[in-house]
Amino acid sequence: MENKVSFVLSEEEKTQVNQAIETLVTVFEPKLSHLTADDKKELPKMGNKTVSFVEKSLEYADLYPGFMPAFIDIPEAKVDLESVKTLRQLFLPLERITNEIDDTITLAGSEAYSSALSIYKVLKNAASMGQPGAAEATSELKSRFPGKRKSAVEPTE
Repeated sequence: MENKVSFVLSEEEKTQVNQAIETLVTVFEPKLSHLTADDKKELPKMGNKTVSFVEKSLEYADLYPGFMPAFIDIPEAKVDLESVKTLRQLFLPLERITNEIDDTITLAGSEAYSSALSIYKVLKNAASMGQPGAAEATSELKSRFPGKRKSAVEPTE
């Protein structure tokens, strides 16, 4: 088996990362919003291509204030636009890191699980040859195996 990942953080690095996360939570949590999936579906989306449309619209709102109805809060729309720009600049590197963390979790998990399956097979073989302790180890591992479990009660016909 080829080992493709060996991820280890020192205690100092763990402390640094936890402090950085704590800082992000402290700064962002009071300012960020939470939407359900249904909430998100209902909202018009502002993507990369829409930023210039929003910017130009707000420029025209400043240029032609007499055309703007009172229900459009232009200053707040400008704050929203700036928040999108700021958050996007912060989000892109964080998204890259979280995607790479997820990839590393997947790869390291796959490698650990593959090793565990091999260990289980070796122990089963050792148990079949009567090696001391192997049957007990195999029995315990079998009870923890994440595969489908047989029903304790057989269905009646």
